[in-house]
Amino acid sequence: MSKPEQMVIDDLIILGRGCPEEIRNGRRTICVAGFSPSRGFIRLYPTRWDSPLKRWSIVKVPVEKPIRPKYNGRPESWKIIGSKREWERLSDKIEVIGKFPRKDQPNLIKSLVVNCVSDIYESGNSLGIIEPTILEHYFEEQDFVTSVQTNLFGELRVKIKEEFQFEPRIKYKCSNCRVGRGFHDQQLVEWGAYEYMRKYPDKKEQIWENFGLDNDDYEKFFLVGNMHQYPTAFLIISILRFKKSTTKKLSDFKDF
Repeated sequence: MSKPEQMVIDDLIILGRGCPEEIRNGRRTICVAGFSPSRGFIRLYPTRWDSPLKRWSIVKVPVEKPIRPKYNGRPESWKIIGSKREWERLSDKIEVIGKFPRKDQPNLIKSLVVNCVSDIYESGNSLGIIEPTILEHYFEEQDFVTSVQTNLFGELRVKIKEEFQFEPRIKYKCSNCRVGRGFHDQQLVEWGAYEYMRKYPDKKEQIWENFGLDNDDYEKFFLVGNMHQYPTAFLIISILRFKKSTTKKLSDFKDF
């Protein structure tokens, strides 16, 4: 078996984390997405839910390509080296080297916007930034399993998507939407939304206000990514918002 491609990314800006999922051998893991000025968009999976991969952190991390790409052949996808055999101390491999400056955050995101989700897929990529026109947000009831807070050893088990009764969804148009029906209807998987539902199950509608989706004082952007089993199906990984007074014209943006 050939050795997987490996490298060290030392400029990864974390942009979003999805709701935890459970994979083989019971590990509860999170998909993390970010942008590297030297490498482009990066997806890290699996990662520990308690890792220091917080939004806008700049991290240095050793990564490798999955050995069996048929399970995850997306060009942006990487694993932290040792993600299986060194799972318990995986977070020790992540070095937080700084935080991306607040004043530069809207500039970076605006410079990465594409016209439509279709452009991401057709370019052979699986991650991208969209500036949406939001049409509707709602919750869809789903079949769910009972949440188990600890494992057999009494260790805390973070709640996964399948243990929630509702999934948040958003209908929106891209800035130049090219899909036949004229809009997208996608699940929001941002962990912050699910954590709010976990803490305040009777106040889930507050999520939309927390994200400022109906607040015209903010410009909103979606970090979207596709599902490796269904490459044309995209999810909203993260909602990024900025006060309109903090954004600039596209011609003013620095080159990232």
